[in-house]
Amino acid sequence: MALAAGVAAVLGSLLPWAKISAPILGTISVSGTDGADGWITLVLGVVLAASAGLRIRGPQLPGLASIVTNVVAIGSALALLIIGAWKIVDLRSTENELRDTLSSGPDDPFGIGSAFSSAVQVHLGAGLTLITAAGLVGTIAMVLMVLRRKAA
Repeated sequence: MALAAGVAAVLGSLLPWAKISAPILGTISVSGTDGADGWITLVLGVVLAASAGLRIRGPQLPGLASIVTNVVAIGSALALLIIGAWKIVDLRSTENELRDTLSSGPDDPFGIGSAFSSAVQVHLGAGLTLITAAGLVGTIAMVLMVLRRKAA
């Protein structure tokens, strides 16, 4: 599951994170790699997948290397979860600020800003959802893997 979560995070980094539709402007789709955050999540996904792969198929690692691999994998998965959740909250906050700015201006006596505000649509992209889910699944899977190996 952790390996699949890492691969899903890499894929989610490349997919659209948000789609904005507005009159006159049309529809704009923004993928993760259009900004720095997408490249960070892509690297975190690769690190998670590689760490999980080492734990699953790799040779028996010495004690310290095993601990480091576990910490790196769990840290990568947690970072994916935090970045994904933060970007979702940030997207919703930006949408609300945009709507407030457009609809509450004193220089809008004809209500054009209000009409434009209600016509603007902001949709959460599949990539951002995938990254957040990959972070959650990866964290749970790695923690369970560590706990299971400790019990054995």
